[in-house]
Amino acid sequence: MPSECIQRELCMLMKKAVILDIAAYLISLLFYGLTISFAAGLVLGTAVLFAMLYLLRLSVCRAADDAIRYGTTSQKRYMLYYALRILVFGIAFAGALHFRNQVSPVAAVIPMIYPRLIYTADAIFKKKSSIADRKKR
Repeated sequence: MPSECIQRELCMLMKKAVILDIAAYLISLLFYGLTISFAAGLVLGTAVLFAMLYLLRLSVCRAADDAIRYGTTSQKRYMLYYALRILVFGIAFAGALHFRNQVSPVAAVIPMIYPRLIYTADAIFKKKSSIADRKKR
C-alpha cells in the first residue's frame, strides 16, 4: 500500500518535472540563447532527481517494512540512504563542473528545487480551490 502511494506520487513529480524542464529551457533562451549545454544540464539534473527520488522511495519502503517487522526503524539505514543520495548528487554536479562546456552546472542544479516548487504550487492551488468551493456553498 505505501509503495503504491509513493509510486503514484513519484509519477506525478516526474511528469511535472519534465514540464518544468521545458519551462526552464524556454526561460534560459532569453539569457543564454539556444544552447545544448543548458538542455544537457537540465536532462542530467532531472535524471539525478529521478535517481534521488527512487532512492528516497527505497528508504521509505524499507523504513515502513522495518516498522512493521520490528516495531522500530533503523536510523543507520536511513542515514546510509541519505548519504547515498547526497553522493549521487555530488558526483553529478562534479561531472557537470568537469564537463562545463558540454553540460551547464547551473542547469544541473535547477531540477533539485522542482519538488519544492511542485508541492508549494499544489498547496496554493488546492487552497484556492477549497476557498472557492466554500464560497459557492
